[in-house]
Amino acid sequence: MDESLFTRELAVYNDKLRQAEERIASLEAALQHSRREAIHDRETALLSSAYFLTRLQEEIVRSERYRHFLSLILIHLQLKNVQSTQELNRELAQIGREMSLGLTRRSDTIALYRRCQMIILLPETDGPGAAHLLERYHATFPSNDRTLSYSVLTYPVDASNLELVLTRLQDLSEGLYRGTSAVRLSRDPLPSPSPQF
Repeated sequence: MDESLFTRELAVYNDKLRQAEERIASLEAALQHSRREAIHDRETALLSSAYFLTRLQEEIVRSERYRHFLSLILIHLQLKNVQSTQELNRELAQIGREMSLGLTRRSDTIALYRRCQMIILLPETDGPGAAHLLERYHATFPSNDRTLSYSVLTYPVDASNLELVLTRLQDLSEGLYRGTSAVRLSRDPLPSPSPQF
């Protein structure tokens, strides 16, 4: 085999190798994008509700094993003069960023729950501890023409297994939409830190 034939075959091989590497890089980028999309909500950049459900299941198992509390704060956002879904999503993202700025711990999970609602999962936190987080948030950040209503659910006090937690969350979520099961945050001081169920 002469050297020029070998050089041409090597060039063809290198070209095919480069194309394969580009395809692999493209597939890896698509996989990373899919993972991000599965974990984060596109519009709000909050963690997705699917990711929240996975974390909730893990934390309930962990809570049972180590016998500690697990609290959930369900937050419902109401805006005055809301013009668009994008505006609502921006406000939810802003609240998530504000909560992340020193108010929540690294182990806490802030996620989108439903339209107009977000949820915070607080491992190793009882009900009064969750209410205290809301008081700190209220004292630190202005209302900016938004009204926040919230409900707190503590495992295992308010629900003793995953199915009951999910059922209770659904009831609380619907109550927040109707305005019947919430403690409202306003510019006035909060009442005692015992959330109503």
